[in-house]
Amino acid sequence: MAKVALHHLDYIIFDFETTGLDPNQGDEIIEIGAIKLRGSEVTGEIYQTLVHIHKPIPRQASSIHGITDKELENQPPIEEVFPQFLKFIGKKTLIAHNAAFDLGFIKKNLERFPNLSFTNSCIDTLQISKHFFSYEKGHSLAAIAKRLSISSDEKSHRSLADCKLTSKIFAEFLKLLKRRNIATLHDIRNCILPPPKICRTRAQESLALL
Repeated sequence: MAKVALHHLDYIIFDFETTGLDPNQGDEIIEIGAIKLRGSEVTGEIYQTLVHIHKPIPRQASSIHGITDKELENQPPIEEVFPQFLKFIGKKTLIAHNAAFDLGFIKKNLERFPNLSFTNSCIDTLQISKHFFSYEKGHSLAAIAKRLSISSDEKSHRSLADCKLTSKIFAEFLKLLKRRNIATLHDIRNCILPPPKICRTRAQESLALL
């Protein structure tokens, strides 16, 4: 896989909206968006859902993504959503912007549901941006889109909208990589995060084998 041309791979771009920045302090996923790519082309296959939680969304978080407590009232819980998300992504290479953030929430939920597994590596478009534009200070999706003259009519800070914008950015990055003869996953290994390591108790390890 590492030697396969980047333009020939299938990918899943994904993004989470959450109640805060730290899953280890009780912050939770409240929206998941994911889209499939073949090379730089969007296939049209998407996964999107809001997630019901049992506590109010902090005002500061809601002010960023605009998701309200009322919107979550009749949505499925993470116990239902997380396995669906893992099924959608399968074993494909993932893409995320600031991937460490999203992978932190994946790790927390893998610890919560030890019967589920996750072995996907994740290309981080944030790290690619820092590689190409190390002289720039801004590496947010909005800053990169402006730098690459990419327009978007989608509402930012919502999972699916951010996935769509990331897909456009990744398509431009592929062009830049090709011009520099950077062609495979191995060539961008410094911009790829491995699957998180999960610390489990013996009881959890036994459950994972069932």
